[in-house]
Amino acid sequence: MAATNRSFQQTVWLGHYDDLLQFQKSTGKLCPGPKDGMPKLYHWCKNQRRFHKNGTLPESRKELLDKAGFKWVSTNATFEERLQELIDFGKQHGTFHVSQVKFPKGSPEHKLSRWVNEMRRLYNENRLSIERIEKLNKIGFIWNMEDERFSKNLKRLKKYYKEHNDFDVPQSGKYKKLGEWVAQVRCRGLSKPHYIRALNEIGFTWEGKKKRIRKAKSEMSQIDIMKKLHQEHSVHH
Repeated sequence: MAATNRSFQQTVWLGHYDDLLQFQKSTGKLCPGPKDGMPKLYHWCKNQRRFHKNGTLPESRKELLDKAGFKWVSTNATFEERLQELIDFGKQHGTFHVSQVKFPKGSPEHKLSRWVNEMRRLYNENRLSIERIEKLNKIGFIWNMEDERFSKNLKRLKKYYKEHNDFDVPQSGKYKKLGEWVAQVRCRGLSKPHYIRALNEIGFTWEGKKKRIRKAKSEMSQIDIMKKLHQEHSVHH
């Protein structure tokens, strides 16, 4: 009975192996990825890698897979999988910012956040392929967290201006965080020229309300002094 079972398993395995050879012949690829429309074969390949890794793959099967040029380390499949996970995350959370702090260690989201950071690291080291960069750009991947924060605050500031017709965001109530950011920008300035350009384009007032009032008062008193001097000058002449 055990022999019959083994024989059946071997027949099933060889069936999948033939499917792999057919896939290679028709696509020119060594192994299917998650988007190739062959989920059974894709998962079968993943299992072969797992069995090989934990030492339970029979040598005869390994030899056949080697003969077919089987990819034992499937970095591309992992990339495609993670990319899809990130797309799904974006749909669910409305952002591609996957916080490492927000999600518990070992959770799918925490693993995804580590992958996102790895992509940024490889990109900064010029070790990420153009193909992958393009795929990540296509979905709106966040390469730089500073850019992401600025982009979010700019969006909120535009919305605030539309509603209030000024940039004097209060540092309390529902606008507290945005108000604090605006105050920080006015006080410290910004690190990147394109941030400054973006704020200038929406007509941002770089001086706060109090400073503008003080300036206006000072200008008015200067005008008053000038008027007084002019009047005195006119009287004497």
